[in-house]
Amino acid sequence: MKSGFPFILLVFFSCEAFEPAGIPEAETLDGPVGGLSGEELHRFNSGDKAFNNDIFTTRNGLGPLFVATSCGSCHAGDGKGHPFTTLTRFGQSDAAGNSFLNLGGPQLQHRALPGYQPETIPLGATYAQFTPPAITGLGFLDAVADADILAIADPNDVNGDGISGVPNWVTLKAYITPRPNSIFQNGKYMGRFGKKGATYDLLQQTATAYNQDIGITSSFEAIDTYSGNTTDPEVSNQTIQDVVFYLKALKAPIQRSATEVDVVSGKQLFAASKCGSCHIPQLRTGSSSIVALENKIFFPYTDLLLHDM
Repeated sequence: MKSGFPFILLVFFSCEAFEPAGIPEAETLDGPVGGLSGEELHRFNSGDKAFNNDIFTTRNGLGPLFVATSCGSCHAGDGKGHPFTTLTRFGQSDAAGNSFLNLGGPQLQHRALPGYQPETIPLGATYAQFTPPAITGLGFLDAVADADILAIADPNDVNGDGISGVPNWVTLKAYITPRPNSIFQNGKYMGRFGKKGATYDLLQQTATAYNQDIGITSSFEAIDTYSGNTTDPEVSNQTIQDVVFYLKALKAPIQRSATEVDVVSGKQLFAASKCGSCHIPQLRTGSSSIVALENKIFFPYTDLLLHDM
């Protein structure tokens, strides 16, 4: 079994952001990172509306097969999902590819509009279930330089610490533009999002989620998941890009009760047990399309690598 994308971002540096009246900032996940311009805040709010308020129905393209009817229903309050929104992936790819793509793989769409049958896991397909992760702080992860991630990798455990994380190298979709200074190796780039780090960036993550989770096509992911045919876009490029900006500009979670005795003791045990060898506490961002995210130290507790468990 391999695990790549960090589903729980435990501790991040504090950042300036709005907070609802009377609610401590550490108690909320929603809100922009500090330092955004007025134009950027406007775009953040547009993405927030699309992510949390846009509900899809038959009138605006839902399905016919789907998992949820909105982005926010899987990530309520920008947090992680719940049993109702558990995601199932089946027919995982191997050297020969995913042989179940023509049977609905890799994403199980277990709900359907009236008159349609929801998908079921095909006989013989392997599958895995997971909870949609919290989405805050993703812009910081997006801005970590490939070279910094590669410097952490140690596939042959040369340093003898028992840790041998490796990047997941992926083939880019045609609509993806590589980040500046991305490392290109054997025809592939370094993935860091989605299950097992199989997704390159937040544009791919967003367009795929609309398509696979809600059954909504875009110019980026134009194949209807039910018919297998190319269809007209059901969501605009502007909306997709606004949601991508929203995900990038969300503040990082703020640690609660950092000075409490139990919390301090747990942090010491975490370090003494060498958990930080995989769950690296501190990383630094490099360049970013959002200036407020550049060259920032943050605390994600991940190395963005895959590990054999």
